[in-house]
Amino acid sequence: MLKSKAWKLLLIAAICFSFTGIMSLIEKKNHMAILYLSLAVAYFILSITNYKAINKSNEIRLSDTELQNMNIELTKLIIDGKEIKAIKRYRLDTGVGLKEGKDYIDSLSEKIQINKFTK
Repeated sequence: MLKSKAWKLLLIAAICFSFTGIMSLIEKKNHMAILYLSLAVAYFILSITNYKAINKSNEIRLSDTELQNMNIELTKLIIDGKEIKAIKRYRLDTGVGLKEGKDYIDSLSEKIQINKFTK
């Protein structure tokens, strides 16, 4: 929770430093203005990098055997009509988002349907 709020605090600090730097420019304190505006730029950059780091995908790489074993379990869940549980299981094992999980399970479902019709 604290990490998700950190980028907001950095952004607020950047805005405050920007405001202080502009006020220093108005008062003709150029050295202080340069200092505050450089701090503002640094905090803006920190805020953006922190935001990107939080929103980065936490995807987990699986070996081929682990993926095959997981696919067998997911196939059983899909055949039993438990697609939501299959999506949850896939997301838990791989760390992907909801859309990626649903897309994977949908593609697996289509393969199962194709195999049923070809047999």
